[in-house]
Amino acid sequence: MGNELQTTGEMNTKVSIVIITKDTKELLKGLLNSIKNDLSLQPYVGKIIIIDNASADATEEVIREKFPAVVYVKNERNMGFAFSANKGTSLAEDEYILFLNSDTVLMRGELEKMVCFMDNNADVAICGPQLVYPDMKLQRSFAAVPSLARELIPLRKNRGQGLGVRGQRPDSLIHDSRTFDVGSLIGAAILVRRTTLKALNGFDERFFFFLEETDLCVRVWQAGRKVVFFPEARIIHLQGKTVRKSWISGRIEYNISLHKFIKKHHTPVYFGIFVVVRFIKALFLVVLFPLFFFGKRMRMKYTYYVRLISWYFRSCPDNAGLRPKDGQTVTL
Repeated sequence: MGNELQTTGEMNTKVSIVIITKDTKELLKGLLNSIKNDLSLQPYVGKIIIIDNASADATEEVIREKFPAVVYVKNERNMGFAFSANKGTSLAEDEYILFLNSDTVLMRGELEKMVCFMDNNADVAICGPQLVYPDMKLQRSFAAVPSLARELIPLRKNRGQGLGVRGQRPDSLIHDSRTFDVGSLIGAAILVRRTTLKALNGFDERFFFFLEETDLCVRVWQAGRKVVFFPEARIIHLQGKTVRKSWISGRIEYNISLHKFIKKHHTPVYFGIFVVVRFIKALFLVVLFPLFFFGKRMRMKYTYYVRLISWYFRSCPDNAGLRPKDGQTVTL
């Protein structure tokens, strides 16, 4: 086999793997090697598809040389997660699609558990594993659906209805070993039925980065299917490696996506109140932060809130975060 990553391409394969990457050459090599080394995957993993958002770090050369069996597509510019995930979906041919961030690492036998779970639970459209750090400490692997109530009372402890764990703080259940319905999963690693993606027209490409998986999960619930956290399977997530270099821009991008999400799923009045609440909270923190001793971390957070207030005063432009400045703006 050498350094090549083999894919079976046989008719009995069940899972296509779609990996979105940008300038994470070394992380991507680690992920692809973890897939190659998991011999339990060989009977049922079909295509391994990499969508590269215009990397400038020799990612293409590494893939062509060391993993030639992989389907590699390079976008001319950074198109964001949703667009790239949909492009990967269009190339997939199997019953399930495993979406992975390039900062993940598969553990032997864990994906097989997820596939078996989906095979045995036809009403589940999406499942997500327990994300763990390299030392096996648990990470937050699912999320509550953003709402005005959570902005006003972020520590609500009641369990919501309809969309799973919407009201309860996800970190309060981080050590829960049960399988249960959740409002949304962390998109670093999710297994989705391809028929579900087709029925829902895939990810909403108006989300450049952040909350595209939450939007998909909400639409899955609205269609009468389930989104499930499956902690019996574990996947290593090197959390933050892909966005740590641009943390402030990443947080601004989250706010851009958050506005789009609330505007899409709620009334104009609801959206207006939500924006006012977020603005007031940010303004309060900008005023409050100088009262405390500034460490490096606090200075970075303060800079973020100042930029966030500036973003509000500039009418919340789409290109203030991670989106390429020469890219087309997208409005909802």
